[in-house]
Amino acid sequence: MLITPQAQNKLRSLLPQPDRAYRIRAISGGCKGYAYDLKIIQNTTPDDVLQSFPDLPVYIEQSSLSYLNDVVMDYVEGFTNSGFTFHHPDRCSCGKSFSPEACSSQSSR
Repeated sequence: MLITPQAQNKLRSLLPQPDRAYRIRAISGGCKGYAYDLKIIQNTTPDDVLQSFPDLPVYIEQSSLSYLNDVVMDYVEGFTNSGFTFHHPDRCSCGKSFSPEACSSQSSR
């Protein structure tokens, strides 16, 4: 997973306390079958895998690693809409949800 500099800066600015971190995972839901889930957490679990971003504690749930491989998380600001988006170059996605079938076909490469 890649987090753009814009998204990293926004995540840092939103983290309420230094003992907090982010967890990103794929959950069932959304218009395509799976949705991206971003939460602020205080405690990690044994299933959380730390990602390397400077001064930004981000964990990905172990079961979500294959779904989030090659995903680019960005933060965009617009006139009527601002927020985090998720993009995968080979997956049908609206930026908030994605198709799990596309993920399965990617893992066979």
